Amino acid sequence: MRLGSGPLKVRIDVEGPEGELLLARAEKEGLVVACPGEAADLLAGPCAESPPKAVASATPTLRVPPAALSRRELEIMDYLVDGWSNAEIASVLGIGQRTVRFHLEGIFGKLGVSRRGEAVREALRLGLVRFEV
Repeated sequence: MRLGSGPLKVRIDVEGPEGELLLARAEKEGLVVACPGEAADLLAGPCAESPPKAVASATPTLRVPPAALSRRELEIMDYLVDGWSNAEIASVLGIGQRTVRFHLEGIFGKLGVSRRGEAVREALRLGLVRFEV
């Protein structure tokens, strides 16, 4: 399955109530939950009780400052996180699919990625968008 032709796949590597919550949220958001061992675009792992000291004291370095993405690119990233297709994004924003592709190319270049799933992962890592539970 190509990323552009369907919803994002998420693998949930969490057990217990937290895992059940993540599973319910993923299904509500229209994400496809990957089977164990199956490739996935997103990975949901357990939350740490408290971050390790080395991580807590380190200053994160961003490859791309949030201001580098335009307001429209950030808006499109929100739809990508939710697994929307180019056609769906174009329809809701009232723009053409070619314009969506143009914005995606800009996003990919600024984030240093080449695929939708990579863009979502990098945007989540940088804190540009959130996948809320």
